[in-house]
Amino acid sequence: MYQTDPGALPDDRFSSGELGWLVVGNDGRLLDARRTPVRVTAIYLQRGFFEIEITAFEDKGARWLVPLEEVTRFQFSPQGVRASAFEITRMTDTIGRLNVALEIMPDQETRRNSQQKIAAERARVREWLTSHGAPASLDPAPFIDARHGSPEAFEWLAHYLADSKLADMDDELATRYVSNPWSGDLIRAHLITAARLGTSYRDKAIRDDAALSGKWAENRRAEHIIIRAAFTQALWERADRPGLMVYRGIGLRAQEELKPRAIPLISATFSRAIAESHFNSERSDTAALLRRRLPIERLYMTFLETPAMSRQYLEADAVLFGTDGLL
Repeated sequence: MYQTDPGALPDDRFSSGELGWLVVGNDGRLLDARRTPVRVTAIYLQRGFFEIEITAFEDKGARWLVPLEEVTRFQFSPQGVRASAFEITRMTDTIGRLNVALEIMPDQETRRNSQQKIAAERARVREWLTSHGAPASLDPAPFIDARHGSPEAFEWLAHYLADSKLADMDDELATRYVSNPWSGDLIRAHLITAARLGTSYRDKAIRDDAALSGKWAENRRAEHIIIRAAFTQALWERADRPGLMVYRGIGLRAQEELKPRAIPLISATFSRAIAESHFNSERSDTAALLRRRLPIERLYMTFLETPAMSRQYLEADAVLFGTDGLL
């Protein structure tokens, strides 16, 4: 399903991730199932991030912003350069200042109001799709089997979002979500905005004010969430199947716990094979394979209409409005 390196060195040839290894040019790898190779490319002390470049596999060349405190999710070549004690102290102080938790409690009245807005927009999308030649019935099975979206649906979405001047925002959000939703604050700010539409959020606060200003202002993000969800739901209403079955495979290391995360958006797949590939990872100490038949209202965006989800990764993705459960 995914590119791997069969000659990857064992973990005991690397040093555990710690702040001392955060020096530009140092090589390491992510503690994921396939040990994705990375290189440190920048340290942004004021914002509390270090930047890595992915140096192999499907996302080669992508750059991610990682919170300094999450250096433990990596391991590094022991031949790398060590940061000075002064730099380590500065990074430690930054973590203490910026690693702040945020909790947003669900508000049922706000949630009902948001659902009504999505439902009203969905009615407009239905009429729009019909007037633009979309068939009354769509069979998603061939697209799920190919794990590639529909070029026609890509066009419908682009044209619909263009009317609201949200197309650029949508592509940037989807591209980041596919590569790494936790890179920087771009997606985190969207999660916080979604939570303020009536759901819950318990995770880190944003640390970059630019994530909620200008074209990324919260009111514009909220508009995108409502319009985007309405389009996806109206499209999948035309799916010629009895229900929406989605899957999720979860693999964890020994020290990790299998527990729900209170965030407004979660990832799943329409492909059982993709979920099983995560479930069957040999590097996982604990794993779970989940499936669920969903109401249409849980859909936010999917691979069927989202071009970014048919580029480097072909996973038949579904991004869902979350609950406090695992799926």
